[in-house]
Amino acid sequence: MNISLKLTAAILAGAMAFGPAAQADDLPEVAVVHQIIDLNADTPAHAFRFEPKFLQVPAGATVRFRGSTGRHTVTAITRMIPVGARSFEIRGKPEMDLTFEKEGVYGIRCRVHGRHGMVMLLVVGDPSSNLEEAKAYLPKLGEAEQAGFEELFAYMEAQNG
Repeated sequence: MNISLKLTAAILAGAMAFGPAAQADDLPEVAVVHQIIDLNADTPAHAFRFEPKFLQVPAGATVRFRGSTGRHTVTAITRMIPVGARSFEIRGKPEMDLTFEKEGVYGIRCRVHGRHGMVMLLVVGDPSSNLEEAKAYLPKLGEAEQAGFEELFAYMEAQNG
């Protein structure tokens, strides 16, 4: 065996002895949520929206929020997130990643365009930890936000049987 083959074999044997730091299967995938402004839409609810407006991920997953520029925000509704979860607001960032460890539902809105129904529901793992509390808060929201979340909760229940 020549020297370069011996060196390659030694490097490979050493790398295999330590093993990889993390398997690709162990890393959570990044889910992407876009903030959309569609000036050709027929209603304000379609003009200002999150895509997707419903997202279900496992605990520990990372969500990448894109398009929080101009007056757009990604704002957690404090009374619609799990107890102990960190509240958040993204503004003025074209892209930002957040990792969600606490299971439950997260009600999210654009602070400016929520009045048009620009809301989304993020479900992390098992939604039951704060589902009833989040639903109980709906009457405190504006009409368009409340209608948007009612639609999203109905969709979630249909998906989860």
